[in-house]
Amino acid sequence: MQDVKDRLAREVAKDCKTVEDVHNTLKDLFRRTLQEILETEMSDHLGY
Repeated sequence: MQDVKDRLAREVAKDCKTVEDVHNTLKDLFRRTLQEILETEMSDHLGY
């Protein structure tokens, strides 16, 4: 799992030039992750 996190961190860092870029990228990643979790929970709850 640590390997996946390291690769993700490198991928995020390569597109960021400023601290603001990092902040915006992490906000978007967090938003997308939460959305995916919520959609999965809803699908499980509804039995899809």
